[in-house]
Amino acid sequence: MGLLRRALANVALAVLGLAVALGLCEVVARLTWRPAPPPRPAIARHPEGLPVLRTLMQLAPRNVRGVLPNGAYYRTNSLGVRGPEYDRPAAPGVFRVVTVGDSVTMGAGVEEEDTYSARLAATLAARHPGRRFEVINGGLAGLDIVQIVGRLEKVGLPYDPNLVVYGWTMNDITGPAYREFDRPKSSYALYHAVYDRFAGSRWYLLRVLWPRWVSFRELIAPHPQSYTAELRYNYFENREAWDRFTAQLDRLAEIGRERGICVVVFIHTSLVRLNAFHPLRSIYERVGEAAEARGLHAVQSLSALAGRNEEALRVSYYDWHPNRAGHALLAQALADGIDALPAECGVAAE
Repeated sequence: MGLLRRALANVALAVLGLAVALGLCEVVARLTWRPAPPPRPAIARHPEGLPVLRTLMQLAPRNVRGVLPNGAYYRTNSLGVRGPEYDRPAAPGVFRVVTVGDSVTMGAGVEEEDTYSARLAATLAARHPGRRFEVINGGLAGLDIVQIVGRLEKVGLPYDPNLVVYGWTMNDITGPAYREFDRPKSSYALYHAVYDRFAGSRWYLLRVLWPRWVSFRELIAPHPQSYTAELRYNYFENREAWDRFTAQLDRLAEIGRERGICVVVFIHTSLVRLNAFHPLRSIYERVGEAAEARGLHAVQSLSALAGRNEEALRVSYYDWHPNRAGHALLAQALADGIDALPAECGVAAE
């Protein structure tokens, strides 16, 4: 009987100790973590009656005027790039950057002045007093890497840039050889539901730990039908898709040599699982290594975004494009990477 009492006492002490530890962790979580505020919607401050532009065919033409689905204003100039007209050639003393990419570079869901391209110009000018920078946004939603490089040659290079930035996004590898997994139509909603299961819990500890556990699980062993598993297969096992992708990196390197300019591969971070267990980290590293091996300059953005609440950086709950705050962080990461380029790239030249 005495042994039973001692055993029960030990169990009670262990349970009490665990409860105290969890209570202390809950206190720490409440003191150090706060739910992210909802992202601010776009504020319409442009003429009413403009058409809503949704498709590639609506966004790509020259001299377009309209609004994106969330109300952000969108225009293209006489060459079909988002923004105003630019001198050709550039005014004397202007260091011109051309950015190309898909919807992230274009700035789907944000105003023109909030894109990371627009912010980059101001950031570089502030860091290099006396120098003039111009960043031309050649991004266009819906393109893969072959189309992006083609767009660079068609509408970017005519501006005679001093530096080219290719904004890479995870789905740029899509194309004829890309293998799309058979995922249930509900997988997108399920992906959200599992990750956000305890987002509204009264226990902050669950709000903090559960997303990290889900991310860790996805990092180690993603579900065979998940988008993470699909991307990893195509970037690491689908040789034909990878060769098609790297052939365009070769072309970017060739353009850099032909023009005598530096080319940056700016690796966009997907706004999901922004913690230590970000499941796409290995893909970012592989793309960066492939770029560097070809003489391109890889700039990662994960470190600028890691640890932040992804909901605060997205256009909306179901639109994972970066919002105004997300683009500000991307601009900061890109400016840091550009400032670290070798002297021959000419960014810091007087």
